[in-house]
Amino acid sequence: MKKICIYARVSTQSQDYRQLSELREYATRMNYEVVKEFSEKISGAKAIAERQALTELLEYAAANRIDKVLVYECSRISRRAIDFLQVIEQLTQMKVSVYILQNGLETLMADGSVNPIAQLVLGIIGQFNSME
Repeated sequence: MKKICIYARVSTQSQDYRQLSELREYATRMNYEVVKEFSEKISGAKAIAERQALTELLEYAAANRIDKVLVYECSRISRRAIDFLQVIEQLTQMKVSVYILQNGLETLMADGSVNPIAQLVLGIIGQFNSME
């Protein structure tokens, strides 16, 4: 059974984490073990250093063996293209795949190698997110 973490972010205090239910449902369908969830209410334009839950996720992934991080959409990680790509790269170096539910994209292939199509598409999406 794959061990996974879920990461969710909303921009304002008044928003709720609707994305969590979809991510949990997906994890259940895929028979994943959700070992930890991280969520925060903060603008996606904030730098990684200002994002406590995202920082905790990266630290958790470094300290614990997990297979995958589920996120609802790319902009949940960051609206800053450079930060978005940095987070993906950090997790890739740890051999942790990122699965973007809305796009159906996974950063690593089943054998642990980088998914080149996802890398290309996520780079483009990251740029679009930074313009929103």
